[in-house]
Amino acid sequence: MNGPQFDFKANYVNFLNHRPTTFIPNSFTGNKIYGFGAINGPAIEKGNQFGDGMDGFGIKWEYPSTGGGAAVPDVNYTVMDDVTEWREKVHIPDPAAYDWKADYEMECKMLGEPDREHQIIDFGFGNGVFERLAALMGFEDALVAIASEPEEVDALFTAITDYKIKALDYIIDIWHPDTITYFDDVATQRNLFISPATYRSLIKPHHKRFAQECLKRGVLPIYHCCGYAQDIVEDMIDCGWVAWTSVQISNDIESLIEKYGDRIGFVGGYDTNGPAASVNATHDIIEKEVKRCLDTYGKYHKGYCFFGFRYVNSLDPAVLGAAMGEIVQIAVEYGFELLKQGK
Repeated sequence: MNGPQFDFKANYVNFLNHRPTTFIPNSFTGNKIYGFGAINGPAIEKGNQFGDGMDGFGIKWEYPSTGGGAAVPDVNYTVMDDVTEWREKVHIPDPAAYDWKADYEMECKMLGEPDREHQIIDFGFGNGVFERLAALMGFEDALVAIASEPEEVDALFTAITDYKIKALDYIIDIWHPDTITYFDDVATQRNLFISPATYRSLIKPHHKRFAQECLKRGVLPIYHCCGYAQDIVEDMIDCGWVAWTSVQISNDIESLIEKYGDRIGFVGGYDTNGPAASVNATHDIIEKEVKRCLDTYGKYHKGYCFFGFRYVNSLDPAVLGAAMGEIVQIAVEYGFELLKQGK
């Protein structure tokens, strides 16, 4: 990319450690993403990389081109209807029986080898406890289960978290990540799927156990949650997450940065439900939205890292990469403009 020589990695490290940043960080500069988030992650989590298939839990996944390459559970297939039967019907995979190294080698071929001198290495770990429950049962039945059988749900969440913590042995040993992003969307655009109280009693303990395990092993944990989740930001901080991604504009991002930006980072800000994220987005529309994000949230030079996403109707990694590349290019170039202006 054009621009002066700049240590993007050091700048991103400052963001992760809640220190001031001279250049507005960008989640794709100074940061190399593997696992879920770059592509679909290990098949034990979401089936085949680019094709329908079963994962290690027995969930059937599909990969529609309209999803921008993301996997979604087959709506015609559920593992269970009654959460009290999870011990008989849900297969909790053994991480020791899976070939994690083969996935790492495939990702390196697709995404390039890690550049540890110039980049933070992130591993995206998909399907947190709530998302896994929804994938096993469907969202409606998952919410009914949470309300009617919280003890059984908690037991299942414990088993899922046990698996995830055991998997860290292989993820850390093979990918050697600096950060691990844990994906668990517990919110819609309007509110949490469940009350904050239910989140704190039933989901947060498992989030916290995973995040703290990462910290014990010297890896910084990042929490991914789309939607309106600002009511649990203090819980995110208590869990130990160093950043929240991908924070969307349904949240009061400016106020969050001002209040919490010294304790947790906020990654996002791009209107992923608006025109700039659509398949028909023009360069001018994208540029306007990128500049809005950097001008609005980057001015604090703390607690904010830009992330933008655009939908494309393709499973081709090259097409997906080009769509993201345009957003990143604009963000970096405009970031340097602001840096030169002392903003």
